[in-house]
Amino acid sequence: MNEGKTDIRLLLFMYGLAFILLWEWLLPVGELTDTDHLSIFLYFTGLSFIFGLLRFRWWISIPLKVIYLFFALHYVFYDTIFIGRETVNTLLADLSSNFSIMAVGDWENITNPFRTVLFFVLLWMTIYLIRHWIEVRKSILLFYAMTVIFIAVLDTFSSYNADGAIFRIMISGLLLLGLLTISKLAEKHGRKLSVGMFISLSLPVVFAVFVSGTLASFMPEQEPAWADPIPFLKSLVNGDSAVGSGESISQSGYDPDDSKLGGSFAQDSTVVFKAVVPKKQYWRIETKNTYTSKGWEQNRIYSDPLSIQPGDLLVDDMTIMSEDNELQTASIQMKTPLPYLVYPYGTSTIHTALDVELNYQPENGRYWAREDGVRIELESYSIDFTEYDLYSLKALRETYPEQYGPEVAQYLQLPENVPDRVRELAMSITETEESVYEKVKKVERYFGRNGFVYDQQNVAIPQGDEDYVDQFLFDTKRGYCDNFSTSMVVLLRAADIPARWAKGFAPGEGKKNSRGMTEYTITNNEAHSWVEAYIPKFGWMPFEPTIGFSNPTQIDYDIELDTSDPQIPEMEEQIRQEQELIETPERVQQKSNANSLWSAVKDFGKKYKWLLFICLAVTALIFRSIYSNRGKWLPKLLIKANRTKKSDWEQFTKQYKILLKQLDRIGLKRSNNMTLSEYANLVDSHYGGGRMGRLTKVYEQGFYGGYTTNQDWQALKEMWESLINSASG
Repeated sequence: MNEGKTDIRLLLFMYGLAFILLWEWLLPVGELTDTDHLSIFLYFTGLSFIFGLLRFRWWISIPLKVIYLFFALHYVFYDTIFIGRETVNTLLADLSSNFSIMAVGDWENITNPFRTVLFFVLLWMTIYLIRHWIEVRKSILLFYAMTVIFIAVLDTFSSYNADGAIFRIMISGLLLLGLLTISKLAEKHGRKLSVGMFISLSLPVVFAVFVSGTLASFMPEQEPAWADPIPFLKSLVNGDSAVGSGESISQSGYDPDDSKLGGSFAQDSTVVFKAVVPKKQYWRIETKNTYTSKGWEQNRIYSDPLSIQPGDLLVDDMTIMSEDNELQTASIQMKTPLPYLVYPYGTSTIHTALDVELNYQPENGRYWAREDGVRIELESYSIDFTEYDLYSLKALRETYPEQYGPEVAQYLQLPENVPDRVRELAMSITETEESVYEKVKKVERYFGRNGFVYDQQNVAIPQGDEDYVDQFLFDTKRGYCDNFSTSMVVLLRAADIPARWAKGFAPGEGKKNSRGMTEYTITNNEAHSWVEAYIPKFGWMPFEPTIGFSNPTQIDYDIELDTSDPQIPEMEEQIRQEQELIETPERVQQKSNANSLWSAVKDFGKKYKWLLFICLAVTALIFRSIYSNRGKWLPKLLIKANRTKKSDWEQFTKQYKILLKQLDRIGLKRSNNMTLSEYANLVDSHYGGGRMGRLTKVYEQGFYGGYTTNQDWQALKEMWESLINSASG
């Protein structure tokens, strides 16, 4: 590469901006694929730029990169940085076996280590191209445009959320384009700009980019001028009537219409609401009672909704009033309008503006707001709630079927055309258990132990008279929360256990806000459904059958297990897993103590990313400065190292060669056709005296004539020290 004349400090800044752009290519790879250990690729990228910055020769940089690549492979596939002979042989055999696989064109059977090597090679070539564009072409427009297009396509057609990425790309890319344009114009007109002049010319560009970026981040977001064309395009590609194929695509999020379930859906990261709450909560909106073989409806005749004033005490079939439980508060800020309120389990009071009236529909658990008789959508409100007590497992295992009243019996409804094999499956799952609770838990655990797969794509829609649950249980075994929750409700009802379908939102992602409180962000992707089963003596309890989600109910395992029971090992493992989900104060404190240092480091890294980047840049500059000035400090170290060694011919030859390297390092280079004597004359004419001539004469007599004794080696060492000190500046 024809490395340009760009100052090392400016080049460091440009490399930093290019690193950010390349980082944006790597982030979606880790999020959208099963590629782990993304940091090893980022470290490789950083090292490659540092090697280029320090002008490492190819015979130094290439071996170092290959060594890093090998260590990375070993770490990824053997989970350790320590390399053993056996693992080395295994890796080499694995890599070499892929050449025969590629020779026959069997690309699908290439092993993961070799795929990783190919990815490293691709990254290596990309970094080289970026360096070429920056240092030689002085134009990064092509790579910048490709980055914008790549991220925009991913943000539009995949689940990747590129909100922050777009901002980072625009700032970094525009800065880099501006700086390279200045450098290119200076080169075109034959002007070599000093660092100060370059910075002066760059200030307007930097100012314009940062001011526009700052204003853009604080300005309110405008609604799009046109409707989103993506759903229309997808409908053209996928078709609107992909019945039974799982090809119909809808957006994730809350939809009150559940009459037709099934089909794939696209991720939507739009924020629905934010909640400041002490710990994770399931956010309930409603329940439905009637399964139609295609979906859910609420078919019972509604009573008049209850009118509630903000702050009034609420009592419904899911509210747990306990004087022992501490009252907690959830503050909710809506970002996207919803027709009904979201609320956690244990809700006791809802606080809103004083002139707002709340309505509650007991049949489906919905809350909504009115003002002056007109229905409105609240922008913010707070909720007081109490968490459930720990349910006693001993008491739950003593729950037996009873005669249910009409209020509960309605949740035993099933269509007449439910296939017999669904009822037979329900009985086979639950017949070995006596208590209602154990029957429900048996159904809840069934999906995770019988090959069911969580999938948001390729989800079938029942055709004709096909039953939605029957299709999922026996044909596809693939789906998302609606498939799992609906199937569990139907299986429970088929086993004569009242159950209902609950809808709302999963807990979302929690982060500390500026006040040090945990704030959970809930997007459309967190729209969720689960199960509420009626347990005699306890009432309605939530259950979670969907693979990858955790049951919000806390259980107190206050029983002694019978060691003669063959199912004890399995039960102990179940108890252990469920106990780990209980966030007791002791466990919270233990986790806090164990992870406090790591959390502090991670939070610091997230909060001060730019500071860390600047520190890395400064460290690289310091290393570069030390390396560039080695001609000044290295001779002093060499003198100290040689003073304690024995003075003889062997040591003298080493010292003489060290002197030649030092002279070459400071610019007194010896040409290929120059003899040692001629070179000695050149050095002595530069420094004065005849020290180099005397040392060279002794070296030639010993090397060519064999006179390696009868010399004053100590005097020669002092002469060598004097000359190498002069050569150090």
